[in-house]
Amino acid sequence: MIYILVLLVGYLIYLIFFWQWKKNCQPFYNDESALIMGHRGSPTIVTENTLPSFQKAIDQGVDGLEFDIRLSKDKQIVIFHDSNLERLSERSEKIEDLSLSELQSVELHGTEDQMQGVYIPSLNDMLVLLGYTKVINIEIKSDGLFKGHEIIDPLLTFLDKHGIDDKCIISSFNPLILMKIRLARPETIIGFLYNRKRFFHGWDNMIWMFRVQPENLHIHYSMLSHWIVKWARNKGMRINSYTINDKKVFDNADIDGVFTDNIEYLK
Repeated sequence: MIYILVLLVGYLIYLIFFWQWKKNCQPFYNDESALIMGHRGSPTIVTENTLPSFQKAIDQGVDGLEFDIRLSKDKQIVIFHDSNLERLSERSEKIEDLSLSELQSVELHGTEDQMQGVYIPSLNDMLVLLGYTKVINIEIKSDGLFKGHEIIDPLLTFLDKHGIDDKCIISSFNPLILMKIRLARPETIIGFLYNRKRFFHGWDNMIWMFRVQPENLHIHYSMLSHWIVKWARNKGMRINSYTINDKKVFDNADIDGVFTDNIEYLK
């Protein structure tokens, strides 16, 4: 009995500290400097998650773009962060309750620099911009562990059709969605978004990462000194941090990539 217990403990130590899972190649990283990715485009200048915001970020010289996706009523993938329209428009319906055509007729609020209204793009609308960035990070929004899974099949179909695996990271705070994607499509590059809200969050997130086997850990900049970052490094994962808008924080961060609202300030 003691012998079996010793073997089990030894195996756990091996898994936690020494074993590394196979990872997909990520050619967009530059070991000399961190990737700068526009968080929802360039949202301090142009309304977040819109084509003009992404174009502005590209004009500012970003390495990549980060954006959020949800599923419309007619099962089309749209680029939008919130579960409803309330924060960014004069309407309050949920994204899942409107069709793509209905969503694209909604005029979004402008910003101080861009007063004209802009509109909600679909994932297909992003194709025209893919040639101008090294990488895109697609974050799947989910309102619960068992919610939002319907987006997996159309997203994987999109990836299969357009062959953009060498410049695309799929991320989410929902580890179950990420695990399903890993099982269905092993070649997908995954970014595991660290959830600080879980009880014993360090160990909880670590266990989920063993199951998801991501290439990247995406973590809030306030957590960069947490032991999980060193553990992820030892596992061969890349570290991307959000949302860093302070140049001093960025310069002192040991990271591979950053998601930022203030692109020109960090460059």
